Amino acid sequence: MPGVTRFTAVLVSGLLAVGCQAAAPAPETSTPPAAAPKPPIVARFDCDTLALTATYHANSVVLDLPDRSVTLPQTESASGARYSNESTTFWSKGREAMLTLGARKETCRERREPWQEAHDRGVEFRAVGQEPGWFLEIAGGRRMRLVYDYAEHVVNAVAPEPTVTETVSTYEAVSGPHPLKVRIEKRPCNDAMSGEAFPATVTVTIDTRTLRGCGRSVRTD
Repeated sequence: MPGVTRFTAVLVSGLLAVGCQAAAPAPETSTPPAAAPKPPIVARFDCDTLALTATYHANSVVLDLPDRSVTLPQTESASGARYSNESTTFWSKGREAMLTLGARKETCRERREPWQEAHDRGVEFRAVGQEPGWFLEIAGGRRMRLVYDYAEHVVNAVAPEPTVTETVSTYEAVSGPHPLKVRIEKRPCNDAMSGEAFPATVTVTIDTRTLRGCGRSVRTD
């Protein structure tokens, strides 16, 4: 049956052609970019007899001690984060840590940076000044806290809406018998002690005294 054979051959050939056309090439797969490494975390500790800076990396910590720097690999620990080599061990749990230098042991506690502490407490603006040392914090609801004369005096007040111009914001409040006025000017300022640069110049008047310093926003958004 040559006709049937020829028809079958044509049919098979057609099906093969259709199959070849229908088979789409496999989509190309791309490897997603590797996640950027997390930046190291830096913390400062005050120990029994020394101060140190700990820089935490993914699997190690670098301790900057008064006389040297040492890198410790992370080791297994039932709690906290433990880093150790043959002679030095640093075991941190929250804001506390234990430092072992040979046979010597030190109890350490993290030293919190005041601006970060203010941020954590919801402070929106902070200013500092020197001679005498003082600082001012303004939080939500225009709650103001002034600590001055090296923390001998503390004034808390709630200010009404500030008077605002293009470059100056002025808050006026009364705390008991103490009138308080805060003037924040958008003018660069350098701290008299540290030399740190700030974007605002701040003048605080409490009673008849005038305190001058520098400030900036504490918010990170």
